[in-house]
Amino acid sequence: MMPLIEELSKGWRAWAAAGLLAALAGLAGVFTLPVLDRDEARYAQATAQMLQTGDFVRITFLDEDRNKKPVGIHWMQSAAVALTTGEAAREIWAYRLPSLLGAVLAAIAAALMAGRLLGARAGLYAGSLFGVTVLLGTEAGIAKTDAMLAGATAFALYALTRLRQAPGDALAERRRWAVIVWAFTGLGILIKGPVTPMAVGLGALALTLWEARAGRSDGGYWPALKRCALWLRPLAVWPGPVLAALIVLPWLISVQIATDGAFLREALGDDLGPKMISGDEGHWGPPGYHLLALALTLFPAAFFLPAGIAAAMRALKAGGESALAARALIAFSLPVWIVFELLPTKLPHYVLVAFPAMAGLCAWGVVEWARTRAVWRWTGAALSLLGASIWAAALGYVTVTHEGSVVLLAGGLAAIFALLALKLIAGLRGSGAAALMAALALGLVWHSAGRGVILPSTNLSPAYFAAQLAKTADLRPAGAPVISTYTEPSLVFSLGGEVRLTDIGPLTEDWLAPQGDAGQTLSPAFLTQGPALVVIDHSRLPREGEALDAALTLIALLEAAACRTGEVSGYNYSRGRDVRLTLHRTGPCE
Repeated sequence: MMPLIEELSKGWRAWAAAGLLAALAGLAGVFTLPVLDRDEARYAQATAQMLQTGDFVRITFLDEDRNKKPVGIHWMQSAAVALTTGEAAREIWAYRLPSLLGAVLAAIAAALMAGRLLGARAGLYAGSLFGVTVLLGTEAGIAKTDAMLAGATAFALYALTRLRQAPGDALAERRRWAVIVWAFTGLGILIKGPVTPMAVGLGALALTLWEARAGRSDGGYWPALKRCALWLRPLAVWPGPVLAALIVLPWLISVQIATDGAFLREALGDDLGPKMISGDEGHWGPPGYHLLALALTLFPAAFFLPAGIAAAMRALKAGGESALAARALIAFSLPVWIVFELLPTKLPHYVLVAFPAMAGLCAWGVVEWARTRAVWRWTGAALSLLGASIWAAALGYVTVTHEGSVVLLAGGLAAIFALLALKLIAGLRGSGAAALMAALALGLVWHSAGRGVILPSTNLSPAYFAAQLAKTADLRPAGAPVISTYTEPSLVFSLGGEVRLTDIGPLTEDWLAPQGDAGQTLSPAFLTQGPALVVIDHSRLPREGEALDAALTLIALLEAAACRTGEVSGYNYSRGRDVRLTLHRTGPCE
């Protein structure tokens, strides 16, 4: 096994292996999972509307501006869709390709960074472990910003590492790496605003302050700080900041003009601001939330993290180049982690930008496994067992309660726990390399089983089922609009074209006309408005009273007037309830 690892760790093979593993992990579910609510569907629909209208400045969902995140990921998705399926196909996998690329880049950058700091084998270990983690692999299969953001941020931190390591007299090399830092920082801003500059800035500041404290002499702290900050000077040379500005400002100025200044006002005031002062959209979490979730998000690499932290602590005591590596990996992960722990709004993927450096610590744990005390090995084993147990329980619950395949579940869990056992046995017996190989296989199997086959077998995608039924049963005339009381973005993307989301109440007001003592009938306006596909979400009907009576009357009249009808059921996980959708084709049937 060791000769194979030594061969793979040489030169380009290390980062190529890391990128390949990240691609394999991310591909699981890319083609099999239907579009997800709500963020993925909103991102994909906004991109589709860019392709429809040719307006690549404004970001819109249906007829409303979506002034939340910058445009970068939409441009990447637009290119991917234009080069593959085209907008009309509504194939969500095409919109996911930039996220898959971002995950591959993140794993490659983690390999390069750990390789520079800890050696070739550690680079191979870091990139490979990061590539198969649950959080990165999952984000690689979702058409939104976070995987590509991780890639841009990881490469910015790698360039920062190279800048710090460059000799003081190698001015051209130092300036080159400074420009690369700015380039990836600008890309990160264009993808998700302040996250990349925050991670890079905090990392550079923490590393400089820490080195100044470690290197101070009788002259005091401030002279040491000035001396230690010299490596940052190339970042102030004009080509870097100008390049970042050229990446960001043309679009930012254009969108400010196009939206009359609304983009920044709403992005900062309505989206970013609430996240910093409260649990925005119900996503509140206490400090320590991300730490508690670490066994799940860093699974299966978390097994090696305690050993890596122990190795870093030994290096800090020993001093030398290994101490620089320890300080860099901690500075590039811990400060940004603390910021997200302190923010009241929390989602698991927020800390993904800290994972490349943490993967370096995990790799260090593998390299130093033989020197690792038993307590740290057992701590890693507990993290792995906890993560695997929770994920197994989650997959089992989803399968049993949402009509999934028990056979697929049993096969997937059997493979997961078999590999988990191999990893724990090998690791606790002292073979870090064997434990690493089992961990990589475990990560790939988790993604393939969980995201690739188990989740797609459930009833968690009613919008996808509705779109498939509309196509196979000819429930939507060509070019006809859709009117739906099922208001999830996944339906908008899945059906495409002109879609109007509404409640049942406005429909009863618009479409029901009194008919004396005989009751109500469909209004002439409805009967003459032309063919359409009407989708009724029966889980959102009024509970009682006249509103319920009117809704039931409308549905009965609609069923009688429709030339074709269909029905699907499923579970709306965004609202946490079972749904039954009826689809009605109005107008003459051909």
